[in-house]
Amino acid sequence: MKANLFKSYRMQMMYYTLLSAAITIGLDVLVLFVAAKIIYLVKKASKASASIQERVGESIAGNFPALAQSTAQSENAVQGQGSYSAGFHRDFELFGQNFHWGLVVLLIFVSVVIFVFIFHLLTRKMSAYIEEITASIQRIAQGDFSSTVEVKYDNEFSIIARNLNIMASDLYELKTKERETENTKNELITNVAHDLRTPLTSIIGYLDILNGGGELPQEAKKKYLQIAYDKSKRLEKLINDLFSFTKLEYGNMPIKTALIDVVKLLEQQVDEFYPSFEENGLECEFKTYIQSAPVLADGDMLARAFENLISNAVKYGKDGKVIRVTAKREGDEVKIMIVNYGTIIPQEDLPYIFDRFYRVEQSRQESTGGTGLGLSIAKSIIEKHGGRIQARSSMAGTAFEVYLKIAKG
Repeated sequence: MKANLFKSYRMQMMYYTLLSAAITIGLDVLVLFVAAKIIYLVKKASKASASIQERVGESIAGNFPALAQSTAQSENAVQGQGSYSAGFHRDFELFGQNFHWGLVVLLIFVSVVIFVFIFHLLTRKMSAYIEEITASIQRIAQGDFSSTVEVKYDNEFSIIARNLNIMASDLYELKTKERETENTKNELITNVAHDLRTPLTSIIGYLDILNGGGELPQEAKKKYLQIAYDKSKRLEKLINDLFSFTKLEYGNMPIKTALIDVVKLLEQQVDEFYPSFEENGLECEFKTYIQSAPVLADGDMLARAFENLISNAVKYGKDGKVIRVTAKREGDEVKIMIVNYGTIIPQEDLPYIFDRFYRVEQSRQESTGGTGLGLSIAKSIIEKHGGRIQARSSMAGTAFEVYLKIAKG
């Protein structure tokens, strides 16, 4: 982006220089004109005075001849001295009057002072703006990326100020993201350490009991082994979720797209969860309003997303006894809705339920069995396929709605 030539800093400095010079020259001419006028008036007054003296001299000569002769001799001597000294003067004529060169030197010195003063007055705002930009650059160099400069004028410095503001804003966003990334990393480490330590501590504890050498009933051994196995499976799931989450979060999981029928995929998912429904005393109602809904997607990843959503409905919908899965077309999208009638999610928690490690109960209990990553993984998968997911919860049930583009042709 280039500044307008006629509004550029160079042209402005040229204008200010010419204007300062013009004002200075104008003042010089005015001073010389006034001086010439004063000299003219003085000479005119002198001539009038000389005329009067001449008439007086003639009168004296008529009445006192000796006195007139003495006066004439004195005047001749004075005129001779004046003419002698005049030979050393270096005068110049302006406005019809003669000026001494010494006056010119003095006038030049005064003109330079006036020029500098006027130029300073004309450029003081621009100079202050340059100082403001310089101060902002120093603040940014010291790490204050919130510093901004007001964009004034329409010249090179306004372009510098605008680009400086953009750079400061980008650096501020980068610093904020870096801080958020650091906080996320610390949060991830804390949560992972907690979730890994809890089942790992239980596994080690039960294995220590079994390995203690003491006599234990067969039923107790079987129970402890089952608990250790369940804890190990939970640990495996947590590690798998963490692995999937990190790959999705940082774009390291490749997507192998193919034409997938979402309706058939949902039917398969519902069938696979039948044992889980039976175990938790739940009935699943699957209803579709379309025969098929082909989408371009990675079948395994999409199955993982729906698996997480149905698993979440099972965990938190036990009290509702029913889970409903529906699929229907809305415009050029297929809408999949998974509804449970168990625990209601508070409205203040809804905006955060897709955040990693976020749990509504905030107790990190194992009774719900979650890692806090299931919904976050589901959201990442859906969004990577160009879809969207949202949740709502009320007395009418808790619903997760997924929208995916239907493939054309």
